[in-house]
Amino acid sequence: FWFVIGITLLTFLQPSLLFPYTLFLACYITARYFDVNEKGGKDFILFTAKTIGLAALGVAISAYQLLPDILQIAESPRVSGDAGLFDKLKQQPMFGLADEVLRFTTVFRSFGSDMMGNGNSFRGWGNYLEAPLFYCGILSLVIFPQFFSSLTNKQKRIYGVITFLFCLPILFPYFRYLFWAFSGDYFRTFSLVVVLFLLIYSARALNFIEKQGKSNKIVLGVTILFLLFLLYTPGAAYKPGVKDGMRTMATVLLLGYGFFVFRMGDAKAQKNNLRVLFLAVCVVELIYFSFTTVNDRDTLRSGNLTEKVGFNDYSVEGIDYIKKIDKEAFYRVNKDYQSSPTQHLSINEGKIQGYYGTSSYHSFNQKNYIKFLGEFGVINVTNEMETRWAKGLVERPILFSLASGKYWLSKRTDNTITSMGFDSIAKFGDVIVYKNSFAAPFGITYDKIINEAELKKLSNIQKDFCVLRACVISKDDVNSFAAFKPFNLADTNAVLTYNNLGAYIKDLKKDSLTITKFSQNNIVGNVTVAEPKILFFSFPFDEGWSAKVNNAEVKLYRVNVGLTGLMLNKGANTVELTFEPRLKNKGKLISIVSFLLLAGLTGMGFYRNKKTAS
Repeated sequence: FWFVIGITLLTFLQPSLLFPYTLFLACYITARYFDVNEKGGKDFILFTAKTIGLAALGVAISAYQLLPDILQIAESPRVSGDAGLFDKLKQQPMFGLADEVLRFTTVFRSFGSDMMGNGNSFRGWGNYLEAPLFYCGILSLVIFPQFFSSLTNKQKRIYGVITFLFCLPILFPYFRYLFWAFSGDYFRTFSLVVVLFLLIYSARALNFIEKQGKSNKIVLGVTILFLLFLLYTPGAAYKPGVKDGMRTMATVLLLGYGFFVFRMGDAKAQKNNLRVLFLAVCVVELIYFSFTTVNDRDTLRSGNLTEKVGFNDYSVEGIDYIKKIDKEAFYRVNKDYQSSPTQHLSINEGKIQGYYGTSSYHSFNQKNYIKFLGEFGVINVTNEMETRWAKGLVERPILFSLASGKYWLSKRTDNTITSMGFDSIAKFGDVIVYKNSFAAPFGITYDKIINEAELKKLSNIQKDFCVLRACVISKDDVNSFAAFKPFNLADTNAVLTYNNLGAYIKDLKKDSLTITKFSQNNIVGNVTVAEPKILFFSFPFDEGWSAKVNNAEVKLYRVNVGLTGLMLNKGANTVELTFEPRLKNKGKLISIVSFLLLAGLTGMGFYRNKKTAS
């Protein structure tokens, strides 16, 4: 029961973790089976089949969330787009050694999490969170080789294979890429897996030494010497990144734990005194290394919750003011500064401070929004980092206006924002609130079209002008929009003035949607047009959206290179948009059936145990 629940919770947490944890469990469960069971053959095959079945049941229970998640992951630029790392990582040499910086970081982060710096001051490979992190107590490094001395020949073969398999990704990055299904170049969960095995090995070795009163002195001596060599490994180019004080403490602890293990292996030693000594050394290590981790870092003080800093800066008053004066159902806000006090730019601040923006950080951003940003030259869709850290329209005020960008928060003291057609309407502390004179409402209409192939011929600035005049149509849908007038590309050469910009936006706003209901997955509104038009919505095209016009289902199209539109007939139209994640209903059915199956299996287990007991 708990195994199934554990797998279910893991799947809810992050579906992409299923693959690496499957590799981990395949190794661990196999090793433990042969560790505690003498029989193999049919018994092992039956045990494996049951385990796989229960794991599959755990995954199936989460199907109502899992299936839409997998669909989003599979369709994201990182997986199916041009930005994926699969080809690049697969082409790396299988047995190519890790570079010197990575090797150096791997060694020192095994002796202490902060041996090469903490947080923003980290000086090793990658960054503090994604670099190798195998530290789980220096005792584990000293004692885990003793684990193999406690095993039978059969167990040595089993755990020898397991150890070899998990050493491969440490020595040869190709196998670490494989652990992540060639989707990323980092450690993360792999570090946790290595730590789990280190702890298991160390705990069993300590238990063996405690009970048997003996240790392998030769293995212990070789281990200490090897660890000291690693701790003082050559690498002059990276020595400035190593904290000498922590290295000295690690050396002292190595020798202290070595003495402890040596004496515990002496049958004549006073074990009670040794246990007290061992506990004292562990406490010293815990205090010393945790003090650095907890105290030598940027912290959130209680005053930060009341002071006008971080996410509690004057942006809060600015957003509250905008919401007070503007009751429209939907509009976007832009910020050209960062509220987050972190080293790296935060681009999801709208989620924290409560406004709709255009930037988005997500491991698996929506593919069509990335397509839109890429085609208009906002990001490079072949750069995996840019598809995750999608900066939005902060540098493209015309596109921002088209996407219902109505307000702008800034700390600038020059006239940059006003030169883009924004008027200052309020100031709170160091934050100025601007209103866009040329903001288009949500749900504007076009009467002209241009196909994507023609748009590609234009410069970025021409593309911005063009999309104010005509709706961009996919090549697959050109015939469906044949009744609409084509846009004359020569018009994009005209100089864009405030008067022209105002006229273009006014034309788009002329027949716009009047919203009567707005939520994340249901939008209702009315629009009247004197001729057939294209109604445009500034959110990414997704097949999970469906539309009705005057209660009749209509087709939604991918327009403006990744966003959403539909065709309107002449006259009054009531439009309703509804969103339902694809595969969610099928997933619900699978989840219900799987949960009932688990309940049935659990009930049978209780009944069988009760009957056996009686």
